[in-house]
Amino acid sequence: MKKLQLLIAVAGITMLTACHIGNKRHTVIVEDNNGAKLRIEYVGQAYFTADKTGIKSISPNGYVKYSRGDKELVAESDHSGKITYEVNDGGKHTMLTDDDKSFLADAVKDMVRHGHNADR
Repeated sequence: MKKLQLLIAVAGITMLTACHIGNKRHTVIVEDNNGAKLRIEYVGQAYFTADKTGIKSISPNGYVKYSRGDKELVAESDHSGKITYEVNDGGKHTMLTDDDKSFLADAVKDMVRHGHNADR
């Protein structure tokens, strides 16, 4: 009976450890300032450019989602770290228009103001 209890305990700990190893950090920030809504969500690690106007990299299979008002940006990284962007449900692209780059710069500055990448 003791061996069975020990085996069950070891199996349970192993399963919990295995479930935790593959997890990435998932962060969600939601702000509603008199109807002006902001939502920042990211999974994995996202690093910004030195001038804080773009995304330098996102950990493989991670993403950053940002929305303010009626505008939304999604930046996703595939398994090799290649980033694709989607702005306002406009389809996935690896390159951004000038307007989209401006929105991305505003989004990154907003994310930094809310503490993302504060230690980098």
